[in-house]
Order: sequence, then structure tokens, then C-alpha cells
Amino acid sequence: MALRTETQNAVRWLIIMRAGLTTLLLVSAGGVYLWGYLPFGFGLFAAVVGASYGLSVVSWVAARWLGGSPRFAEVQIYLDILLETGLIYVTGGTFSLFAFIYLFSILATSIVVAPRRSFVTATVSILAHGFLLDLQFYRVLPPIGEFAARQDVVAEGSFTILLISANACASFTVAYLATYLAEQLRQVRWQARRTEASLAELQVLHEDIVQSVSSGLVTFDREGRVLTANRTVEALGGRPQEQLRHQLWDRIFLQAPPFPQLWRTLYEGTRLPYRFPATLVRGDGTTIPIGVSASVLRRGSGEPVGVICSFQDLSDIKRMETQMRHADRLAAIGRLAAGLAHEIRNPIAAIRGSIEVLRQNLEPQGADRRLMDIVLRESDRLDGTIAEFLEFSRPRRLQPALIDVTQMIDEVLLLLGQQAGSGVRILKEYPDGTVKAYVDPAQLRQALWNLCRNALDAMPQGGGLRVVARLAPVPGPEHRPLVEIVVEDSGPGISPEHLPHVFEPFYTTKPDGTGLGLAIVHRIIQEHEGEIRIETPAAGGARFVVLLPNVEP
Repeated sequence: MALRTETQNAVRWLIIMRAGLTTLLLVSAGGVYLWGYLPFGFGLFAAVVGASYGLSVVSWVAARWLGGSPRFAEVQIYLDILLETGLIYVTGGTFSLFAFIYLFSILATSIVVAPRRSFVTATVSILAHGFLLDLQFYRVLPPIGEFAARQDVVAEGSFTILLISANACASFTVAYLATYLAEQLRQVRWQARRTEASLAELQVLHEDIVQSVSSGLVTFDREGRVLTANRTVEALGGRPQEQLRHQLWDRIFLQAPPFPQLWRTLYEGTRLPYRFPATLVRGDGTTIPIGVSASVLRRGSGEPVGVICSFQDLSDIKRMETQMRHADRLAAIGRLAAGLAHEIRNPIAAIRGSIEVLRQNLEPQGADRRLMDIVLRESDRLDGTIAEFLEFSRPRRLQPALIDVTQMIDEVLLLLGQQAGSGVRILKEYPDGTVKAYVDPAQLRQALWNLCRNALDAMPQGGGLRVVARLAPVPGPEHRPLVEIVVEDSGPGISPEHLPHVFEPFYTTKPDGTGLGLAIVHRIIQEHEGEIRIETPAAGGARFVVLLPNVEP
């Protein structure tokens, strides 16, 4: 298709050049005819010019359907040779000034048709010219104009032979040169197209590399406006590149150095990247922490044109740092709790025992008996709290076994159903049917109980409790199977200021809570090398997602 279009364009240029050359001859001959003297008749010359114009018009129309065919181009060349022969005849034949005009057809053949076909055109031109001169010499065609009278037969014959020979030498020389130059031109064009294709492939490869890297890549001009951004920037920022383009620096990065300061630092400093933490503004207005590495964006000549920044999402790293700090706090608090629990438990046992002895010996009545009952009850409550302290600070060694997680959830929810009010709706979802896992049954039961109990406490006026258990593969080369347990309630949810402290021991928003329920859950999941996270659904409530590795120890 491309070759056909190229040939069609070449044929059209051939027609245009024919019309242009014809116009030039007409203007030149007309000027001489009006203000000078022509050695041939202008009428026949004008007839040949008219025929050239008519052929150009017909060929232009036919080129719409036949212009892509090389045969059509050859026909145009041979018609031009015919016109050129007619022009030579009406302008003097043997003594015509336009015998050189065949060279244009030879050149056109090497460019439009094929380089080596120019030798064929040269041969046809020589034969046409020689045949015309022979016909004139033998008076088969009468000479035209003032060249009609024969002066000397021998001189005219010698001149005719010399003219045909000179025309043959010139035609074949031009054919050879045209073929050589056309071949060189075609090779240059082929090399240029090959180079262009290679550059296009390199451009596509470069674009694919830029778009495929996992780091965000964004470029800014010297005014701090976005020039380009890769797909990672679009994914992390939640905005397409069309929205990112021309955005200002401070609309993309928060808590980052001002762009003029950054530009001066990069332009006047070393060529090493300048690194700094920042916050990426997403399309929905939320932000994520990132680590940015900025460098000067330069042209191939080395001229600085802007800044290129690569950055990575630090959300996971920040979350791991938070978990590490949380683990350190838990360890410190656990050690403190263990010491305090031992120190407090013994006096409480002594107080409770003393009160029981006094109640048996004195047999108090009325208010005294109620006070002793309160002391005993609060002693039991404090002893239960201390037992939780010890459970938290002195975890037992795991004893994993293959259990049915769905059956355990059913048992926990059955017990909780007896305590839940009539306004609580309990929904169980097991998309994968029976889900089994290698876990410590007692520990997991404690974690499930605490999570579901916490969900019920968040809905004192009733609501919905949803528990889901399913298998969840983790993407990656190992594809470790996971068991995912989701506990979701429809309560008021957890406020943003409380979220970072939910799993901290002794942190609670309940008037009578100890703050150890979720801390114990967190510790149990960590001991199973699992993960627990909190989500806040848009519809309200709180969702606890537990991921446990489902591998045999």
C-alpha cells in the first residue's frame, strides 16, 4: 500500500513537471514570437503544447485509479517521448534546438519507474530521434519552416548521422548517471527509513521502559509545571496524565522543598540526585508518603530544561515502622505488666481471703454484708484483669493443629448469640466452604472471641455482625496460601485519632474496659506470623481483617 501511494505521488509529480516544462517552453517561444523572430512556425508549436496540456489533464484524472501502477508511469514516459519527438519535428527536425529534451524523460524514468529502466527509455529516445531524422532526410516527412530547402545532401546526411550519434552518447551517458544517482538515492532513502524505524523502535522501547518501572517518574519544566508522568504516577496519584500535565509542583508534592529552592540546589550544586521525603497529593484529596529523588533534566546537548523526579510509595515502610514501634511498646508494657501483676496479685489474694474469713466469723448483716460483697466482687474483677495481664505478658507456646476455622467461628458465634441482644443480626459467609488451617486452637478461639465481643460492645443499640472466612492467595513468587477472617460490625466505627492506638495495651474508650482485648488479639496473630489490619468502610462501622499463613509447621 505504501509503495502504491509512493508511485502514485511520483506519477502526479511527473504530470506536474510536464505541465511546468510545457508552460516554460510556451512562455519562452511566445515571447520570442511576439518581440523577436522564430525560425519555425508558431502554430504547429502551439498544437504540440496543447497536446501536452491535454495529455496532462487526462493523465491527472486517470492517475486517481491507475496512478499506483508502474505500467501507468511507463506509459506516461513513452507518451512524453512521443510529444518530445513531435516538438523536435515542428521546431526544425534535424536542425531543432530541442534535441536535448529527451534527457528529461530519461531522468524521469530513473526516478519514477526504476533506475535501470532509464536505459530502455534512452534506447527508445534514440530510436525515435533517429527514425524522425531519417524520415526527414529521405523526405518521407517534409521539413518544416526555413529548414525545408536542402543545401547539400552529403553535408545534411553527415550532420544527421553526427546528430544521432551525439544524441545516443548523451542519452546513454545520462541514463548511466541517472541510474547510478537513483540507486544511491534509493539506498540513502532505505538507510534513512531503516534508521527512522530503529529510532521509532528505540523510542517505543524507551517509552515502555519508562511506563513499566515500578517507581513513579515525573518531569517538570523550569517553572515547576508537570511535563510528563508514567503509569505509576497515574496509579499512585489517582489521576490520568492529562490532569497531571501542567500542574504546579506544590499541587503534586506537599511537605517538599519549594521548587525555586530545589532548582537552585540542583542547578548550582553537584550532579548527584537530591533526595527528600514528601507527600503525594492524590486526585481524591488524600495523600500518601513518598521518598523522592530529584535530578536536573537535560537535553542531549547538556542544556538543563527542568527537573526529573523518581519516587516510591513509602506507605508499607511507614506501616512497618509503626508496627515496629508498636511492638517495642508492647514488649516494654508487657514486661511492666508481668512485674506489676505478680506484685499486686498476692496482696489481693490476702485481702480476699481475709474478707471471706471475717464474713464467715462475724456473719455481718445489712450494709456491712453488702460492703463485704462489693469488696469480694471487685477483688474477683481485679484478679481477672491481672489474669489478662499475665496472659498478655506471658504468652503460651503455640501448639498448632489442623482445625476447621468455619466450625470454630460457628461455636464462638453460638456462644455470643446467647449474650447478644435481639437487635443484633449475625451473618456468616464462607465463600470457599470449609476452611482449614494450621493454628493453635485455643489461641485462635481467644482471638475470635475478643474480636466478636468487641464488635458486639460497639453496637449497644443493635446492628449487624458479619464474619467471613475464606482462602486468599498472596501474589508473589511463593504464592503462600492464606486464611482470611473478616469481622465487621455496623457500629459507629473508629475515629481517625483512635486508629493508631487500637492495639496498644490498656488503651480503651469503654468505661469498664481494660484495653487488653484487642492487644491480646494482635499478639496472638503476630505469634502465628499473621497480619491484622483495621478498615473503615464508607457505610460506617469497623472491619477487622485477619490474615493467617495456612502452612503446616
